[in-house]
Amino acid sequence: MKTRNAPASILVAGLLIGLGAVFNFAMGLIFSLAPEDLKAIAVPRTPSGAPPQLLIIAGVACIAFGFVYLWVFKEFFNKSPIAIVLIYTIAAINILFGIFRWPVGLLLIAINLLVIFLVRSNSAKKWLGSSA
Repeated sequence: MKTRNAPASILVAGLLIGLGAVFNFAMGLIFSLAPEDLKAIAVPRTPSGAPPQLLIIAGVACIAFGFVYLWVFKEFFNKSPIAIVLIYTIAAINILFGIFRWPVGLLLIAINLLVIFLVRSNSAKKWLGSSA
């Protein structure tokens, strides 16, 4: 990864992307491996009382998103143009989901707006535009 001479905006954005990956992995493991610990979540149960496959599917999806975040993280520090497009896309999707979870989603909206702001800063654009 090319972090040499990276501005603070790039490092903070990368940190937030990395934290997103860790969060997705953690939630995926909890959903997949310990659905009985999530009794506070209102999830429809099967007639036998067992948790449905919904939590397992959600866990696998979270783990998959964790891998996407890791890939974006790696590509971001390699100054790949596709990483910037993916950052904008993922941030826009997260902002929409944050609106659906209002007011709890306000934190998600704020974090994603911060990432967009950091990636669009002049110092970040200059660093991302420089050659390897």
